[in-house]
Amino acid sequence: MQKKAKKTKAPSRSKLVKKADSVFSTFIRLRDSDKKWYVKCPLCWWKWHWKLAQNMHFIGRSCWYYRYDEDNCHAGCMRCNVILNWNYIEYTRYMQNRYGISAVDEMRANSKKIFKLSTTELENIIEKYTNKIQKYVDKLT
Repeated sequence: MQKKAKKTKAPSRSKLVKKADSVFSTFIRLRDSDKKWYVKCPLCWWKWHWKLAQNMHFIGRSCWYYRYDEDNCHAGCMRCNVILNWNYIEYTRYMQNRYGISAVDEMRANSKKIFKLSTTELENIIEKYTNKIQKYVDKLT
């Protein structure tokens, strides 16, 4: 009599989101770090090691349309991101200077869209940013 093969359970959506958030955050913080692994907060200019920096979202993470958008995210400090509640006025100025006023207005307009990522899309995000992280680590080491 043969034993039945155990079915491997697919990860839950919440676990995929958590993994995608983690991988994407790591990528953003590495992307914005210098050769010595330090990030300069774009809002207050303090320097932090990339592991102590945070992934700041201009349009909040609750907006799935921009949650994993590289232009919407930048590495910054905990003070600006959490304590000063995104330091929104400075962040808006930074975004307008970097991408232009019309691009920021477009982002704000698109943030109202209802958008949901499929399980496959989340898995693709995890794979894409895992590969990008490896390229950054290889380049900086």
